Amino acid sequence: MRNKICDKLIRREERRDEGYLYTYELTSREGDAVATFGLPLYSIRITLTDPSGNCREANAKDVFSNVEKSKEFFDKLVKNLATPIDLIYILEDEIG
Repeated sequence: MRNKICDKLIRREERRDEGYLYTYELTSREGDAVATFGLPLYSIRITLTDPSGNCREANAKDVFSNVEKSKEFFDKLVKNLATPIDLIYILEDEIG
């Protein structure tokens, strides 16, 4: 029997700065295979597109179990124009 997982987009924000496009996505995952037994886990993705159209991306999957904390962290990333490279360091500071 296959485990059913449901991904849901909660928020998506785009910002432009000096020709770069910053895209931030906050998603939730629920399902039988998720480690919290049906409770949602929250993930964040940052995509940076340069003026030539080249993209860089970073994902922090299933890093929050609290929706309010995930939204606060998401807002912090957007406000500070965090890049894909920044994501892991900011996350480390957040939970460290």
